[in-house]
Amino acid sequence: MVQAGNLMEGVSSRGLAAGALTLLVCVLLVAAAVVDARERRFPTVLGVGLALACAALSLATGGLLRLMWCALVSALTSAVIVAFELWWRRWHKGRAGLGMGDVKFLAALSLWRPLEALAAFGGGLVLLALTGLFARRVSLPLLPFVVTLLLVMIVAVRMG
Repeated sequence: MVQAGNLMEGVSSRGLAAGALTLLVCVLLVAAAVVDARERRFPTVLGVGLALACAALSLATGGLLRLMWCALVSALTSAVIVAFELWWRRWHKGRAGLGMGDVKFLAALSLWRPLEALAAFGGGLVLLALTGLFARRVSLPLLPFVVTLLLVMIVAVRMG
C-alpha cells in the first residue's frame, strides 16, 4: 500500500513551483491561440501574463543567470524581427507581414525556452504559409500553428 507521505518523496518545492508554472504557461499558450484564432489579435494583458509566467519559470528552473540569458535572447530576437518587419512594410507599401502581437508572443515565450520558441515560430510560419496556399487564403492567424508545434515539442521532450 502506498502511503501519502511516500507520494511526495523526492519532490521539492522548487519542482512543484516549476510544475505549476509550466501548467500556467500551457494554459496561457492555449488561451493565446484561441484568442488569435477568434479575434486575430494577442491582447497585451495576455502577453504580460505570459511574459511574467515564462520569466518566473525560467528563474525557477535555471536561476537568475538563465533568466538573464533568455531575456537577452528575447530582446535581440525581437529587435531583429521588428527591424525586418519595418523593412517589409516599407518594401511592400505598408502591408504587414507579421503582426506586432506575434512579435510580443515570441518575446514573452523566449523568456522561458528561446530555442524552442524560435523553432515553433519558424515552423508555425511554414505551416501557416502551406495552409494559406492550400486553403487559398491570404491571411490566417499565426499563433494556433505556433502553439500547437510548441506543445507537441514540450510533450515530446517530457515523454523522452
